[in-house]
Amino acid sequence: MRHLHIKSEWLLAASVVVSTAVLTLLAIRWLAPQLLGIPLDLQLVQSGKMVPTFFDGVFRDKDYASDELLLKDPVTNVRSRPSLQESSGTGPHDILGFRNTSIPNQPDVIVIGDSQTYGTGEPIGNTWPSQLSTQLGGTNTTVYSMAVGGWGATQYLHLASVAVKLRPRTLIIAFYSGNDALESFASAYGNSHWSSLQPDNTLDKADVPAISNLLDVDKSWPVSFPGSGSIVFTPEGRLASNSDHPAVHAGYAIMAEAARRIAALAALQDAAVVFTVIPTRELVYAQKVIDEGFSPPESYTQLVEMERRHVDLLADRIQSISGVSYVNLVTPLQSAALGKELLYPRQWDGHPGAAGYRVIASALAPSVREILAR
Repeated sequence: MRHLHIKSEWLLAASVVVSTAVLTLLAIRWLAPQLLGIPLDLQLVQSGKMVPTFFDGVFRDKDYASDELLLKDPVTNVRSRPSLQESSGTGPHDILGFRNTSIPNQPDVIVIGDSQTYGTGEPIGNTWPSQLSTQLGGTNTTVYSMAVGGWGATQYLHLASVAVKLRPRTLIIAFYSGNDALESFASAYGNSHWSSLQPDNTLDKADVPAISNLLDVDKSWPVSFPGSGSIVFTPEGRLASNSDHPAVHAGYAIMAEAARRIAALAALQDAAVVFTVIPTRELVYAQKVIDEGFSPPESYTQLVEMERRHVDLLADRIQSISGVSYVNLVTPLQSAALGKELLYPRQWDGHPGAAGYRVIASALAPSVREILAR
């Protein structure tokens, strides 16, 4: 009996050794097949829920079949349709849906913003990212635009986390005081992915104030500047995102916090960050309205006062972030608006024309040039 007991123990031990060896070889074959002499490029990776197919994710049939300019996205809410041809102030889009003619391996500068940076209404060559590229040296300096209309601070933060993977030397984040506060509030309070950006837990997504229709003739203020042209100001619509409403204050706080997080992301990749705020055309023309002796409606006066206050506070918050640069666009745009050339050539459209975008590019160029020269 003792002999049989020893034999069974030996067989059990041998079984354990063999099983361990087999399992070890299987693990090596699965996790590190190159150790067994199997080339990495001959491995077979099964598609499944945990490993989505890369090319199907980039070249989506639904995206290319869509007629919509903006497509839905669970994180950014919307994104631009990829591979769009240029037409009537939109496009061209690269395969990622951004307004560029190509995607560089490692751009010198990446710009992130909304439709004011995308350049809605103008050919791609007139947009401020394109004009900035020209002013920085054209083909010698690569500027890549990652801007989409309707975006706000949450989307800028998400795109910054993507942009740093391209190893740019500089990131430019362009906020827009015309609607970014409410866009940012709606996203942070309406999309659970961004709930960590909420500065006030007593507020809710339903607290967004009503926004006036920008095309409402009864609430607009048409102005004709002698020797320049006409502009239809829409102060009530822009005031909604610059009022004294709690959601507006929360929105600007979200913008400031997003800036802080973007700066931290960039620092990890040793990339410089330049922040700026593109103002509304109502604020841009505020001094000219006074100089020309116009009597603006109360909503215009209130917008100018409140927007200036919000922009100045945001600028102070951004400039308190270590290692970042801030470029003031209000002063150069207001100075340029005093001239004869209209910076906003389309009466109802709040997006600048080529002249307005040139001012923005010229204001940003010195800071970017200094960073690239380091």
